[in-house]
Amino acid sequence: MNSRCKRVVTGRRLGAMISAGAVVALVVAGGTAASLAITSGGSSTASPPPTTSTSAAAPTTMAPTTTPPPAADQLGVVAPTSLLVTGNAGSSARARAGAELISDTCLYSHEANDDPILMPGQSGQSMAHDFFGNATTSATSTAASLIGGPTTCSTSADASAYWTPVLYQNGVAITPIRNLIYWAGLHATDPPVTAPPVGLEMIAGDENATAPQPVLVVAWRCADPLPQVPSATPVDCAGTRGLELRVTFPSCWNGSTLNGASENNVVYPEVDTRCPVGYPVRIPTVIFHVVYPITSPTGLTLSMGPGQQGTTDTAHGDFINGWNQGVLTRLTSGCASSALICGHVTGANALVHHRTS
Repeated sequence: MNSRCKRVVTGRRLGAMISAGAVVALVVAGGTAASLAITSGGSSTASPPPTTSTSAAAPTTMAPTTTPPPAADQLGVVAPTSLLVTGNAGSSARARAGAELISDTCLYSHEANDDPILMPGQSGQSMAHDFFGNATTSATSTAASLIGGPTTCSTSADASAYWTPVLYQNGVAITPIRNLIYWAGLHATDPPVTAPPVGLEMIAGDENATAPQPVLVVAWRCADPLPQVPSATPVDCAGTRGLELRVTFPSCWNGSTLNGASENNVVYPEVDTRCPVGYPVRIPTVIFHVVYPITSPTGLTLSMGPGQQGTTDTAHGDFINGWNQGVLTRLTSGCASSALICGHVTGANALVHHRTS
């Protein structure tokens, strides 16, 4: 039985994962790591986790929406600080957060056993994935086929492909509501942030993990605006709007490789937030916030291959850049230079307002 290719986590990449707290600290608290209610933890290896056989679910599809999706605060997320910061540090970090990120909401599009990064052209052979954004994403998708295509995102300028493994509860696939996507860390200066190139592919997380991954890469929380400490495993979200999976991507690119299959084209910054040698290009920190309409953490598994399920320790996310490059460049450079007030974007041109003070 074919399944998705195994990920190889190099020592350098794993070390960068564990030190990725510097990235998040920079994003939400001006680099003050002590103000964050998160700690790195867990470990991962390249050994495949145990799997259980199930019958593959039939693919489902949702048509792209022409109506703007609910605002971020209606879905339980109002700012990155609501995910990470507790105590007195929260207010000052929250005040800076809006100027340090842009975001758009991409509703669920469809489910398929496809993976255009690791199994290109092999339709139906991958683990089952939930796709967001471009409604045409399949095993044969490329940047050229994505750009300008139909999208479920809140701005039609974003026709990127975003996907995560299908989540099951007691063997039943759970259809996610949406993926709120942050483009954060825009004020990083060593090196300065630039828009990711057309067609850049990235993978975050380890599908072969045998233990919980560092919460600075993969974390679970409730879809609620109250401050929370992210968890390495799914949490009880009774009384909230649902369970949320957060995946944080690397933000240092090697400047030459668009293909993400090797998982070496991008890495996380070093402890001091600088990009390591060999990765001279700083791009925004892409963060998924995938919300599921469930509140109990019991009986949860993730797709591991056609008809296979495994532990939630294997959570991960994938991305192919299909933005209108002119729009993304304008947003990235404008927010990085403080020329724009940044936040949630909607509409064909993803417009944001110029600063008035």
